[in-house]
Amino acid sequence: MRGITAMTLQSPGFGGAGVLDHNVSDLVVEEPGRFRVHSDVYVRPDIFALEMSRIFETSWVFVAHESMVPNPGDYCTGAIGRQPVIISRDDHGEVHVLFNRCAHRGSVVCRDERGHAATFRCPYHGWMYRNDGTLIGAAQRSGYPKDFDTWGLRLGAVPNVETYRGLIFANIAPDCEPLSERLGGVRRYVDAWCDRAPDGEVTVPIGAHRYDYPGNWKLQMENGVDGYHGNYVHESYANILERSGERKAADISRARNRVGAKNYAKGLPHGDGLLERADGMLGTYDTKSNPEYRQQIADAYGDERMEEVLTQRNIFIFPNLYLFESHIRVIRPVEVDKTYVDVYPTTLVGASDEFNRDRLTEHQRFFGPASFGQPDDIEIFVCAQTGVNVGATPWMELSRGLAREEVNEYGESVGHSTDENPQRSIYREWRKRMLNEAVKA
Repeated sequence: MRGITAMTLQSPGFGGAGVLDHNVSDLVVEEPGRFRVHSDVYVRPDIFALEMSRIFETSWVFVAHESMVPNPGDYCTGAIGRQPVIISRDDHGEVHVLFNRCAHRGSVVCRDERGHAATFRCPYHGWMYRNDGTLIGAAQRSGYPKDFDTWGLRLGAVPNVETYRGLIFANIAPDCEPLSERLGGVRRYVDAWCDRAPDGEVTVPIGAHRYDYPGNWKLQMENGVDGYHGNYVHESYANILERSGERKAADISRARNRVGAKNYAKGLPHGDGLLERADGMLGTYDTKSNPEYRQQIADAYGDERMEEVLTQRNIFIFPNLYLFESHIRVIRPVEVDKTYVDVYPTTLVGASDEFNRDRLTEHQRFFGPASFGQPDDIEIFVCAQTGVNVGATPWMELSRGLAREEVNEYGESVGHSTDENPQRSIYREWRKRMLNEAVKA
């Protein structure tokens, strides 16, 4: 067991079993050949509260894509942990990330998910703000003293906002590493994801869907890079594809289980990770069926780069962002046992309209609100959240592939695509951040 901290968290225990005193460092246990996570991390409100302050309020968190606010006056809303924010582009084209909270009595001032406005008006008492956060009017101003304008009231601004390849990140911590440094280990995969567009630009058109589930946010965090569950959770979809004559279920399973051929799970620095499969994954458009598009990518980047770019990947950027081939997925914690997930289908600029429609059709079939795949995962999240309340057996095993993982020249932990390398990287970072903040406290 590694690391110590002076802070102890109190828990009421499971099923009346008494008080469990867990040092934060005891919740993630790494031993030779074995890696375990305690169920407390999914069910304890005090741990959830610490995650919001010690992970979401100290990390570079994805808040929006630039194409969601393309023009001056455009805005969208999002969240950093549980804190609501407005992402706006002011009259000069500068992007701001503002806390969505009136300086008067705390009401949100913007309730729409996406729109265009030069000002925001608080619905409670009518205070008005510019889209850069400046207070420009308090209703019935005569009720305030003459020096009211010197109080510095405005919509609070998140101090650090940076963009990479159209992805807007924000960090609440006043002193933080540059985004370029934070993305160092995952940047080449983000570049490959963006370069699936012949013009190198991915956009998020209007149209998205949100699902919620009664479970902890980390269940979705773990799942998107879990290559182990597909043969079982999504077995019914594989059978549907076989009955329709599209693909044999045995071929799908064989592709998942293949050794080598870019069939990997990878744990990256900073808690990032990915699944990587040259043979593709369910829910992703098979580019091998479209030689015209493949030629576009080869013409843009060269034949060797084309093969790298078109390898299918699910990319996770800790703590809340997934880049899937067809969409951006954003995890939004609400409570210890309630989570929202926002799904934004993407368009590849430079690809044909027909190609982008086909991608969207495949996306809708597996990831959409009435799809075959995503509902399977949501049901599993509910099963897992129910099961972790069993106090007699509180440990989660994340040891798959630990004995055979290797570290490559990029410092990545590499295993078979059914191994749990990404999950171990996630919880190493989780533990590191929780402990670092606890030590400071």
